[in-house]
Amino acid sequence: MRILLFTGKGGVGKTTAAAATALRLAGRGHKTLIISADPAHSLADALGGPRIGDRPAEVAPGLMACQVDGLDRMQQQWTGEAGWATITERLSAAASASGLDPIVAEELTMLPGLDELMAILALEEEVATGLYDAVVVDCAPTGQTLRLLALPDVLDRYLERLYPVHQRLLRSIGLLGQGGPSSTRGGAALALALSRLHERLMILRKLLTDPGITRIRLVLTPESLALAEARRAATALALFGYTVDGVIVNRVVDDRAVGLAGMPGWLQAWAAAQQRVLADVQSSFPSLPIRVIQHQGEEPVGASPLNGVADQLYGGLPEGVDPLAGPEPPGLLQVLAEGGHYLLRLTIPHVRSAEVTLNRVGDELAVRVEGHRRLLALPGLLIRCRIIDAVLADGVLTVRFEPDPERWPEELLRAHREQA
Repeated sequence: MRILLFTGKGGVGKTTAAAATALRLAGRGHKTLIISADPAHSLADALGGPRIGDRPAEVAPGLMACQVDGLDRMQQQWTGEAGWATITERLSAAASASGLDPIVAEELTMLPGLDELMAILALEEEVATGLYDAVVVDCAPTGQTLRLLALPDVLDRYLERLYPVHQRLLRSIGLLGQGGPSSTRGGAALALALSRLHERLMILRKLLTDPGITRIRLVLTPESLALAEARRAATALALFGYTVDGVIVNRVVDDRAVGLAGMPGWLQAWAAAQQRVLADVQSSFPSLPIRVIQHQGEEPVGASPLNGVADQLYGGLPEGVDPLAGPEPPGLLQVLAEGGHYLLRLTIPHVRSAEVTLNRVGDELAVRVEGHRRLLALPGLLIRCRIIDAVLADGVLTVRFEPDPERWPEELLRAHREQA
């Protein structure tokens, strides 16, 4: 099963590219689902068919579609005796017992980004059914998508600080004292609910960062601002461990307009400006396939126009290119031994050294790039090391470590020095 996520600056045509790709996948015999995770849904408009609801429904042979209603799903999850209802009830009671105002305590139980989280939990639910060969996701504009994809990590850390895993474990087996507002039974219910949420977050994180399953395609128009945002998105996605395997440039004016007698001057200037940006796109993403959608003159709405877009992207049926095909991605994170040192290499393209900040936070490495911060859990070997230096070159950040004598057993340190 494969997952393709489409994102880009608002208004560049990511919904068009996602819908055309989903139709082509279904046309090639793949059982396909397309999900709109954009709060401002336009998938139904692009497909030009009947209304699309929150649950999958068939919109074309072999193609199911849904537009996730995050608020509605959140309200549904808040009812019942388990899940979110248990989490909020118990956390609110615990916070109130610690002296907080009950209203403030209730607000603190509203975990950040819950309505957005429902969109990607919906993705996890549909993948878990095993009904599909491919799932295409029409994501929100770039900024919202980056926040969405960071949510599994953010919420996992939030829950861990609010209710550490060792407390959840002890409470669940009845070994933690009954001090506080909740009984052992209530504490066990909370522990179970939090454990289930944590498990789903980890499954989701693993699913989305596995390049053998999930790939992201950046959509842009041939404009300098859209290209700049696409480069920033590629940087942030790589930082968080997500794989970009292609770039789609939409609404490209036919370059034959440049220098063509009788063509309006403004059209020739527009086409020439687009060609300059296209050259920058090629140089910005040299290792990725770059697909072009010609300007249609009118919006491609409905199956027939979208199939025409798919022909431009992937070639006509039955030959053409399978939309699931893409280049093998390079490793985004590697740990290597070199002499007496260890190297941690992190791929973060389109960024300068001055824009990267590194900090050691306990057993983690905090990397901050252009307003995005990721905490990387260091492998056990590197936890016992100290940082010597860090260098950014050709889009790869290399952090050099050496064994810390205070944290390495003497015998292991001696063997390491002999091997070096």
